[in-house]
Amino acid sequence: MAAAAAVVALACVLSLVLSAQAEAPYRFFDWEVTYGDINPLGGVPQQGILINGQFPGPEIDCQTNDNLVINVRNRLPQPFLLSWNGIQHRKNSWQDGVSGTNCPIPPGQNYTYHMQAKDQIGSFFYFPSLAFHKAAGGFGAIRINSRPRIPVPFPPPADEFTVLIGDWYNTTHKLSKPCWTTGSCCLPLTPS
Repeated sequence: MAAAAAVVALACVLSLVLSAQAEAPYRFFDWEVTYGDINPLGGVPQQGILINGQFPGPEIDCQTNDNLVINVRNRLPQPFLLSWNGIQHRKNSWQDGVSGTNCPIPPGQNYTYHMQAKDQIGSFFYFPSLAFHKAAGGFGAIRINSRPRIPVPFPPPADEFTVLIGDWYNTTHKLSKPCWTTGSCCLPLTPS
């Protein structure tokens, strides 16, 4: 009888151990948002938004189901907010970075975004969503790769590269904002 009870107990322990699943890995990012000189038009330098001194910002490279923890320190003189285009924010939709859903990060403060790249693969991007900041940079790519053991329904690509496209003008985002918000432009917005 004792042997049978021991076998049942061992079977229960083994079933619990075998059914337990480890949590997906965490990837931590620490970003500092500042202004700096950029030259997106190749000859017309202007003030742009940098993340960790980079323009465009750092690429997030992760796998499906990875947990992303991104601490953003705002060193701009204005509030700042990031939006995560295409990322499904399950159970944390308030972190999507849209004004009204998220409070902006005040100057000199930080905010930590927590999200999971849940059941997604592909290319996405992040960008500022306040104060016409998107016109000054502060954006970057997000690449979510499939887990190695999960097959995808297409062959692997021959090569991978990221293309980010933006509109650029001969003026800074601060000077061109009134033109776009009022509809009456008084500045030369195209390259001469």
